[in-house]
Amino acid sequence: MPTDFKNFRNSFFLICGVVVAASVSVAAESNGEDVFADIGSTHSASVHARSTVHAGSTVPASSADRLWLFNTRHISSDVCCADVDSPHFDVRALDVCGNTAASSMDEYLLTRPEGRRTVIYVHGNRIENNCDAIDRGLAVYRKILPFRDPVPLDWVVYSWPSEQVGILAKDARLKAERTDAQGLYLASVLRKHAEFATPTTLLGYSFGGRIVTGSLHALAGGSLGGRSLSGPPVMGMPIEAGLVAPAIASNWMNQNGYHQLATKNLQQLTLFYNQRDAVLKRYWLIDRVRGQLALGYSGPRSFAPRFDGSKLEVVSKDCAPFVGSQHVELDYYQAPCRAGRGMAELINADELSLLGM
Repeated sequence: MPTDFKNFRNSFFLICGVVVAASVSVAAESNGEDVFADIGSTHSASVHARSTVHAGSTVPASSADRLWLFNTRHISSDVCCADVDSPHFDVRALDVCGNTAASSMDEYLLTRPEGRRTVIYVHGNRIENNCDAIDRGLAVYRKILPFRDPVPLDWVVYSWPSEQVGILAKDARLKAERTDAQGLYLASVLRKHAEFATPTTLLGYSFGGRIVTGSLHALAGGSLGGRSLSGPPVMGMPIEAGLVAPAIASNWMNQNGYHQLATKNLQQLTLFYNQRDAVLKRYWLIDRVRGQLALGYSGPRSFAPRFDGSKLEVVSKDCAPFVGSQHVELDYYQAPCRAGRGMAELINADELSLLGM
């Protein structure tokens, strides 16, 4: 494996797992603050979409898989204060019911069988605590499991501080800022994966997608919020990424974008987007830059080349006919959108590539 392995502050409002009514008025759309107010009031009357997996329930799982929680809720998400090279993750082993046992990064890294794949799942906004993060992470795991090849893997739930803070506009801007530090933290994990030659797949929803692409950019030596990892950049890792309704600008992964180096460690990108998403439709309002689209709304546009100069392979699906105007993660995993099948195919294809097929 090769070892050559703008300060654009993130901003955006987004409610992961919140049903947003499509009836926000056209008149309100022309006024950014009014739209914030309308969506905020809609949120207060809506039902927070949550996984049905809870502690004590049974989650179908492969007995050979290992489940983990990586928690960063206790450490700073201020990118200026973040210890980006040695973040103190709270690492815990999970069982299929979502129960946890204390562990460590060393145990996670050193007890993995050689060549074993790791899938890291990153949730979106307004997942209030670790229990909710585990619930959601195991729900997505369960949606993917029936379509996976029977190859054991490690499944990591990456839990970041996404609990609601203040009113909608304040909350969303704060969470958008937090994704810079979180991208750097996740990049430090990926650097460990590079050292251990760990096959890796990254899955992210909404703001979680922003963390995923930010981590890939930082791993390759890019800066986030004016910070970068120390040491030489890592490029050429054949990472697969699956994004559902990602809350990043559609041009962030092109050759001049904020996450322009992300493709230097990407083998393939699978993207589920929605051109009717009522939240992502208003992505431009946070900076009031008309015409700026979210990747999770527009679908694939242009991407920078991969490490070897080749074109990034992108598999995409517009789930608007099936999901409608709502911004709800698990809707993408229902028929006929079937994100679970698509993510499993991403993982399966990666296993075949490891076998030289």
